[in-house]
Amino acid sequence: MTSYIAYNSALSTTTGIATGTSYATGAKVALQIGIPSGGQIELIEWGISHDGSSAATPSLVEIASTATASTVSTAHTTTTVKPVNDPNAPASGMTMGTTSTGHGNGAITSNTTLRMADRLYVPTTSPWVKLWPLGCYPKFGATGAAEFLQLRINTTVTINAICWMVWNEL
Repeated sequence: MTSYIAYNSALSTTTGIATGTSYATGAKVALQIGIPSGGQIELIEWGISHDGSSAATPSLVEIASTATASTVSTAHTTTTVKPVNDPNAPASGMTMGTTSTGHGNGAITSNTTLRMADRLYVPTTSPWVKLWPLGCYPKFGATGAAEFLQLRINTTVTINAICWMVWNEL
């Protein structure tokens, strides 16, 4: 089984290191995974790291799925969603695009949550990584329709953040 990872920012290129995404105040979708109809994934890990530029109120972060995609600013592709444990693995089977698998500052189109996996306040001065125990991974996907797994963030100040999700495709 192959595990895949996606970030809320571009991958580093040439001699530079890619930065995270700047988030203004309010709720938005930072990272979205478009699970195709009939597809299923299990979420292994997720995380977020702020740049620490503000010691203001922590960000509210949640991991949840919805039947309605949000439009994010940048589409992921099969070259930016990478296999974690096998460099020769096939490309991810997730649907790619700004209304499926992508990242950025997406307005929340629908907050009708199908499944909630996690919700917490994350201090803006320290990172958070959630790794579920082996075999206790939350599963997402539907047999009759596409489903969208979202990392949603609600900030009280403008802050830069890098977030990611790691999943197995079943």
